[in-house]
Amino acid sequence: MLEEFETPPLEPMPEEDAAFTLADLRLKWDQLILATPKHGDVWNIIPRQFWEKLCSTEALSVQELVQQVGKIDCRPLVDDHGAMLPEDQSPPALAISPELFHSLIQHFGITGGPVARTMLVDEASGAVSIERNPPLFILHVLSKESTGVTRNRYSSVLHSRMAFSLSLTSTFQQLEDAVRSQIHKNPRATAPIRLWFVDANAARDMPSLVPVSSFIDSPGRKSLVTPNLLDRTLHSQGIDSSKLHIVVEPADRKAFLVDVYLESHMEVLDYNTITSSGGRCGLSNLGNTCYMNSALQCLTHIPELNYYFFFDLYQKELNTSNPLGYKGDVAVAFSSLLHKLYGSASHSAVTPREFKYTVGRHSSIFHGFQQQDSQEFVSWLLDALHEDLNRIHQKPYCEKPELKDEDVNNPEAIKQLAITCWDQYKKRNDSVIVDLFTGMYQSTLVCPLCNKESMTFDPFNDLTLPLPVNKKWFHELIIVDLSPDRSSGRKPISKLEVELNKSSNFEDLIGYLSSFLNVPSKDLFLFELFSNYFYRDFQENSAASKFYPINELISDNDIIVAYIIPHDPDNDVILPVLNTVQDEDASYDVAEPFGIPLFVTLNKNRDVYSFGTIRRKLEQTVKILSNADIEAKYMELKGSLTGSRFTAESFPLLRDEKLAVDADMVEAETEPENDDGYDSDISMSHPEVGADYGFTIKYYEEDGSRHVPTRGPRRYQQGLRPRYQLMLLEENDTSKRPIYVPQGRPSFLKLPLLATKLPELKRKYYHYPAYAAEVQKSDVIEAADGEIELVAQDSDRRSLTPIRTDSEQKGEVKELDDDESGSNYCELQLLLASDTIERHAPPAVPPSETGHEAGSEISSPPAYENPEAELMKIKEPKPVLVDSKTTLVCEWDLLIFKQFFKDREQQAWEDITSIPNPVLENNKRKLALQQKSTVSLYDCLSNFSTPEVLGEQDLWYCPRCKDHKRATKTIQIWSTGDILTIHLKRFSSARAFSDKINMVVDFPIEGLDMSNYVQAESEEPLIYDLVAVDNHYGGLGGGHYTAYAKNFRDQKWYYFNDSGVNEVNDPREAVKGAAYLLFYKKRKSSAFAGGRSVEHLLNEGRQSFELKLEHLRRQVLAVRQQVQLYDQARDEVLQQAEAKAEADRQRAATAAQQNCNESQDAAPLSSSSSEDDLYEDNPTIVKKERPTSIEQPNADYEILRKQRLLSKGVDLPRSVHINHDYSSSVSNVASPTGDVESPTKDFPGAP
Repeated sequence: MLEEFETPPLEPMPEEDAAFTLADLRLKWDQLILATPKHGDVWNIIPRQFWEKLCSTEALSVQELVQQVGKIDCRPLVDDHGAMLPEDQSPPALAISPELFHSLIQHFGITGGPVARTMLVDEASGAVSIERNPPLFILHVLSKESTGVTRNRYSSVLHSRMAFSLSLTSTFQQLEDAVRSQIHKNPRATAPIRLWFVDANAARDMPSLVPVSSFIDSPGRKSLVTPNLLDRTLHSQGIDSSKLHIVVEPADRKAFLVDVYLESHMEVLDYNTITSSGGRCGLSNLGNTCYMNSALQCLTHIPELNYYFFFDLYQKELNTSNPLGYKGDVAVAFSSLLHKLYGSASHSAVTPREFKYTVGRHSSIFHGFQQQDSQEFVSWLLDALHEDLNRIHQKPYCEKPELKDEDVNNPEAIKQLAITCWDQYKKRNDSVIVDLFTGMYQSTLVCPLCNKESMTFDPFNDLTLPLPVNKKWFHELIIVDLSPDRSSGRKPISKLEVELNKSSNFEDLIGYLSSFLNVPSKDLFLFELFSNYFYRDFQENSAASKFYPINELISDNDIIVAYIIPHDPDNDVILPVLNTVQDEDASYDVAEPFGIPLFVTLNKNRDVYSFGTIRRKLEQTVKILSNADIEAKYMELKGSLTGSRFTAESFPLLRDEKLAVDADMVEAETEPENDDGYDSDISMSHPEVGADYGFTIKYYEEDGSRHVPTRGPRRYQQGLRPRYQLMLLEENDTSKRPIYVPQGRPSFLKLPLLATKLPELKRKYYHYPAYAAEVQKSDVIEAADGEIELVAQDSDRRSLTPIRTDSEQKGEVKELDDDESGSNYCELQLLLASDTIERHAPPAVPPSETGHEAGSEISSPPAYENPEAELMKIKEPKPVLVDSKTTLVCEWDLLIFKQFFKDREQQAWEDITSIPNPVLENNKRKLALQQKSTVSLYDCLSNFSTPEVLGEQDLWYCPRCKDHKRATKTIQIWSTGDILTIHLKRFSSARAFSDKINMVVDFPIEGLDMSNYVQAESEEPLIYDLVAVDNHYGGLGGGHYTAYAKNFRDQKWYYFNDSGVNEVNDPREAVKGAAYLLFYKKRKSSAFAGGRSVEHLLNEGRQSFELKLEHLRRQVLAVRQQVQLYDQARDEVLQQAEAKAEADRQRAATAAQQNCNESQDAAPLSSSSSEDDLYEDNPTIVKKERPTSIEQPNADYEILRKQRLLSKGVDLPRSVHINHDYSSSVSNVASPTGDVESPTKDFPGAP
């Protein structure tokens, strides 16, 4: 928006004007209207209609005239922005002096704002005109570098174009001051600047910040304002355009930007000089960007790709409408970076910040600053450049051709199929990347059943060569043998390292374990553990596991446990067993699992009903977790009662004759199988050792709803065919699996006791010692309260004194006291139980071998209040205690845990013994030797085409068999591009660096012969020479990338390590185990690789580049001429100022001498001036002589003199504007080019 011109302050009207009569006012107005403006005066503009109405209206008084004429309305003269409308679009206007305007608005007033314009007076004719709209000056500022993301001192004020208006009557000095106030935040800043007038048409699309190189190379005329014009007006130099573009050139430290550019570029604007320099510049590491730096060094040292972007040939091939591309951003960023690397500026390293930002914007993989794979970056970058430069804007649909069955052995038919596939590819993909890099694979699939052959041809930009090493997968598994007999001689817990091909799957692992361990496959179960808990169940999705390679299914650090669990799938149920212990600090109220999860096998028709059987099997299973002999200690604590079978008579406090008989009847009636192989609940209980002895049995049951596991590569999950997805759903059915492990992690302390599922009476049998202790406690409390009398009144009451048998009297039933128990909680528990029974309850009667009572006199327990109710409780059908979805949890007493499991030497799951595997050890030794050996690149090429059978995860659909088959696949190289990129596959999983092969591959520096490895016939020998190597140092998870490259500009080899660059004397230094990507160029009879089209394109680019250099040279010479004229004018002004200053000094000296002489002649005379009288009253004040009026030196001279003094410090010409009132500052900007004529009347817009 144009700035509005404000009316300058007017002199106030005399007070007597208010008393003027209408006649007096008319006379005054008639006189003022006759005033003539001077050139540059600012007058007010009013509608002529108002003046004519004022003159023609008759009135008797001023008030009447005002009412009839109305207010002044200037709004029809201007637009919304304050600019005056063209004469043909606005009413006639009249320019009046400020005095007349002030008088009119004093009486008539004004609607809207006043309109003021500068008056122009032609010196020759004296014609007066109105400067209706002063010219608009649009500013641009020079900068040193590309303005992509560059920030400088003017970035904040030049976020958009700045413009201002200034009258043509203003001087160039006023213009410079106005420009300085626009671009500087501080309006008093005096930083030196130079002003370039540029052609309006050429500057129409010029940005606010202009790189100096773009300014020099821009078309159109460029005129520099010289110092001798600063006191002249814009109008005097023929500037009459309504819109002018000015490029502001600030100084950079000691010189102006254009001067610096001219100094550094005048000698290098030669084609041979430019094309023989560069290529020795490093790239700064922005943070884990070595993968990008090494790849960029390799690509930019490919001559054809380099020249394509250096000659800016990409500009006419940019495809900004390709939906698969990036609107040309990647190609432009790559070109910009290449120009910096190979530019004339002598940089040791370039920071690729703008390029990295562009790549990150378009690729989420390379967005951040994590370490990435260099081969993946090269692949992405070549594809991005191809899509940005694809010459095909409308891709046609092409149906993929197929080879007929009868032509599978016809070489001509195969050749024609390859030609057709290549032509179809070129119809959709045509770019310089395709011309240089793209070759084709020939892939053949053969059905193992019907021998159907399928042949396809697919393009590639880099050739991936697997290294000829044994592709083996090694992993150490924990083997837990839960066999009852363990006749194999193995320890219950051991380790075994297994060896499989990396293409193997889960079934292959099961087969290996079954063969090595000599156990049936059905008895092997694999789980992954984490924090002593189940993390993954491999049986849960065995169908999905078929499609995962074993190295993808199981990672190196995974803890895998293989369980050997003999079982009858039809009659047995397998339950997981977890062992937990409460934290020693009881305030935490938490229990965590320890050791390795275990399993127990139960007969689902018998054992699931028996609490005693479950307890016994748990005791037999958990003992493998401790190196201490838990079973022996347990038997010792049970004493002579060990091995005995108990009946209801063995539990006096629970014995009632009627109930005991009925209980035995219930046992017989409710047991599914009542034979010698089945123990009753009562016989499995112990009168002196409770069921909570050592650990408490809890249980955890889930609802069984499971999900298909998502762990594993997503490509395998998404690629499963429908029939395999159905298999996943079937496998997910828990009812069909022999084993179920919990998926959630419960709060172990809050789990219910398994004994709560038992009837109340049976719970008392299994927890008899605790029940006896409760009875004792109850009896003592009742006696103290007097509620129950312990001494019976009945005379025939039987004595509570226990009747000892002979065996008991001989001490066969061991009695323990506190001293014997020590810290052993088990013994303490038995002690408490026996002590309670001895003092307050009938004794436990040892049963005979037949199970009948040994004594006849047994004291009766307290009578039940409701015997019939108790009988109904035990007559209930026996409950099913566990099922297939039950997890048993053994919660160990803390003291018992410390005795058997706390110390590491007692923990059987630590320091596990390994099972010898001689075959594996021998294979690992061979592999280690092979890793250190050297293989030839030709060995890798020969190994590339070895046929392989597809795995279960890569089945091929045979159109003849109508089914998926494990076909035999053979991949051969059909053709190669002129630039051959070889990827040595050192990582089995590049994204995760899962495994690296450091084998040295011996590759030739010159003369790689691909003739024996390419199937298609070639008109030229397939001989390649190395141009670059991308290296990777390090191992799993990361490392560092560097590069070797041959600089085609000086024919020398260099080693690039980020910003560091060193010359390499022998390129054979690149042949080492770190070589990862090899870049070869085909030997050609022509100058360039890529075929005739690329050669023609580059030749045209070279010619165009030479013409551009010639044009740039002329532009530079024209700009230099302008700078020379500027320096010449500056020197002339300085000389004139010096001469004028010298003349002024001489005149001042002469005048001073004359004044001195006159003072001496007049000394005797007395003075009566009033000035002398001021000092007569105070004789102590010495009257100072008034200084003689001496003309001061010219201020402009002082400014230019200081400029010249500043310029003496540097070789380059420069000018600094000095202002006495402000401090000097330095700015930073750049400039365009143009032809220059004379210093006067040569500005764009001048006639």
